[in-house]
Amino acid sequence: MGIDPTRTELTLHDDPRLMAGVVAIVSFAAHRCGLSSGAQEGLAAAAAEACRETFPLVNGNGSKDSSLKVIVSDFPDRVEVSIEHSGESLPSAGLDTFCDAASSAGSQTGLSGALQKTNVDRVQYETRDGVSRMTLIKYCDERRAKA
Repeated sequence: MGIDPTRTELTLHDDPRLMAGVVAIVSFAAHRCGLSSGAQEGLAAAAAEACRETFPLVNGNGSKDSSLKVIVSDFPDRVEVSIEHSGESLPSAGLDTFCDAASSAGSQTGLSGALQKTNVDRVQYETRDGVSRMTLIKYCDERRAKA
């Protein structure tokens, strides 16, 4: 028996106390998908780090609305965490920063390090109509059959 997909949307302002909410929601979605507790924690940590590293892009655009929209969706085969903003259109963690972190021995800080340590399966970037979106995707292991 499968689960129905769910979608949770949050609007976050640059307040570190709100990261606990992101972690809880992502962890819950990953649990529903059947990820191990380690994978749940890793995906939640990567999502929180992605939010932290995206705020400077939003805050630097001069807009009065310096918030992020975080969309957490769980499906039977994956969890997606999308982070949208209307600031600078550069990704928080591009291939260049990911490769630089990998080449620096022992240096795994920031989102790139979190992505490498947590085995996030895919990161997608899209900019459309002035809105930038980064989506972290983690595919679920074999789902346990429920009777």
